[in-house]
Amino acid sequence: MGWLRRLFGGGDDLAPAAPVVLDVEARKEQLQDLERTLDQLVEVMKANEQRRDNPAWRERIAEYRRLSGESYKLRAGTFTREQLVDLAFEIRPVFGGELPHDLREIEPLQRELMDKAEKLQVVLPSERPEAAS
Repeated sequence: MGWLRRLFGGGDDLAPAAPVVLDVEARKEQLQDLERTLDQLVEVMKANEQRRDNPAWRERIAEYRRLSGESYKLRAGTFTREQLVDLAFEIRPVFGGELPHDLREIEPLQRELMDKAEKLQVVLPSERPEAAS
């Protein structure tokens, strides 16, 4: 197979990616921001009297509380990139699609939460191998 790679000018696609060295302080700040947004969202959701008795609504509140606790736990200890990405992938919007009228107040927090989860997945410029050298 090596001769095919040479024939078509391909590099070594099987070479491992350069390791990412986490910017721990920047990531702790991101985790704290995420935790804060999750806590704010929980408070807004708890205040929604129309949906308070809905089991799915209560389950989503519990899920966001758990994710906030997970964010705190990671921030308070040591963590890996994989743990950050796993946390980010667990975060999902309160409501998919267009929000019902009684949930309009959640929209900015939902957008902020999803943005923060996405940023947690991205390798920071300070974590790139060329930044370490």
